[in-house]
Amino acid sequence: MAVVWSPTRVRTVRPSGPVGQGGRVGPADRLGPVVRVYRRFRPVPRRARAWVDACAAVVAVAACLALGGWWPAPVVGAVAVVAASGFGWLRPVPGLRSVRIHEGGLVLVAADGGERPLPWGAMEATEYYPGYSPGGRRGACEQGRIWLAGVDEPVVLEHLRGLARLFRELEERLSPGLRAALHETLRTEGSVRFARGRLTVTAGGLVHRPPHPLAATEAYRWAEVESARASALGELEIRTRSAGLPLALPVPNARAAAGFLEELRATAP
Repeated sequence: MAVVWSPTRVRTVRPSGPVGQGGRVGPADRLGPVVRVYRRFRPVPRRARAWVDACAAVVAVAACLALGGWWPAPVVGAVAVVAASGFGWLRPVPGLRSVRIHEGGLVLVAADGGERPLPWGAMEATEYYPGYSPGGRRGACEQGRIWLAGVDEPVVLEHLRGLARLFRELEERLSPGLRAALHETLRTEGSVRFARGRLTVTAGGLVHRPPHPLAATEAYRWAEVESARASALGELEIRTRSAGLPLALPVPNARAAAGFLEELRATAP
């Protein structure tokens, strides 16, 4: 399996048709039994939610004044929540209806019922953004990306209930193969580069090139590296004895990368 630590090489994969048409066994059936299903939800736009909240506040105040008490306010608030949820369910939303996890991979179910199977072996890397976009725009919905072997664009997943849990499962399943591929790359090429070359891993240690062009390159022997882990934001976080703050690098599949570094650190002389 090739490892994409800076996902750049891709082409779009054509979706497959519905599975089992005409009594035939489709590709999704070959992935084995279903383990779990993640279903889509329909987000309510901020403007619509603001209108619903404003109308609910006006109705609550009017009801309280008319009845001479504050007890109608919680009732009106509950009705507003139900109305906003109902509006979300009625809105047509393009994209996936659900994502099924099988023993052998994922199946993406489109709104028209079409299914696109993704075997575990076809996935090279995953990225998860918890509630903000890759460009840093706050307020965007959470999003996950799956990079496939030999593809130009990732599969983008959003508006799914439990998206964070889904990508934790993907990382757990992909991490052993990714770590093995990283070890093979280090053995054959002598080094592994992460984050567009900002971090270079060799058998003797790490070389960190800060993003500022005037900053000096930093080199750390394995004896100087204290730990490597995946942060809550999905970044590779490395602590060293000399640096005051940890090195934080945006790396796809940071858990697999951290495990790779920890294995090298543990076996270093």
